[in-house]
Amino acid sequence: MKNTTKTQLNTDYNYKIQVFSDKGCVRQNNEDSADFYIPEEPIKYKYGSLFVVSDGVGSNQAGEVASAEAVTVLLQEYYFGDHTERIPERFKECFSFTSLHIYDLAEANKSCSKMMCTLSALLIRQNKFYISHVGDSKIFLLRDGKFIQLTKDHSAVAQMMRMGLISKEEAKNHPNRHVILRSLGDRPILPADFYSGNLMPNDIFFLSSDGIFEHFEEEEIRDFLLEKRHITEGIAKLIEIGNMRGGYDNMTVMSVDMSVDMSVDTY
Repeated sequence: MKNTTKTQLNTDYNYKIQVFSDKGCVRQNNEDSADFYIPEEPIKYKYGSLFVVSDGVGSNQAGEVASAEAVTVLLQEYYFGDHTERIPERFKECFSFTSLHIYDLAEANKSCSKMMCTLSALLIRQNKFYISHVGDSKIFLLRDGKFIQLTKDHSAVAQMMRMGLISKEEAKNHPNRHVILRSLGDRPILPADFYSGNLMPNDIFFLSSDGIFEHFEEEEIRDFLLEKRHITEGIAKLIEIGNMRGGYDNMTVMSVDMSVDMSVDTY
């Protein structure tokens, strides 16, 4: 299992970041990718900290290449690319640049033909957060006991649910539940969703690929984050439980916990 656990002091908040990824018990490869970058000051104050999750779109060639490339390019372009200095316009530009890069790479290389991936990115800068998103990977916010999905799934079943054609329970076993309607690589110019909001003390962000939700209800993850995120295994316990329940898909989870007391020993 790939994993990272790191604690950082932000300008106004403390971060504790945990990242875990696993191929599960059924898939041969892990097509998920996740990473983050928290720069030193003064770059952190200027550009903020960036957290990214991507999932290679199932059954397409080179999904693991697409997701790894998307995460790497977005992080590199945001901090080191030649883009506007204005935030959040820079964030949007870099997301679009990454999308076009994946499309161009797929067009130019036969081994990467038709490769696609999801991409969900969270930018935390000063006292605000920003999200850019395409696909069905997810970003949630746990605040005041409420676990709120901040992203909108670009999947066939999610669209049918929004139209009132099927219920949430019906979506779980729908034959088209893995059909993605929008992903990086499927077109040169790709509209991305964009959201922003204000940070609050004790906020916890949860980023994931869709695989973890093969085995958990949202309420289970909320309760875990509220009650058990500080256990020795951290949120890796979610993947362990997911594998015990079948591990049908790759699973990646990342938490950005802003409720850490730096006087408490963390790992």
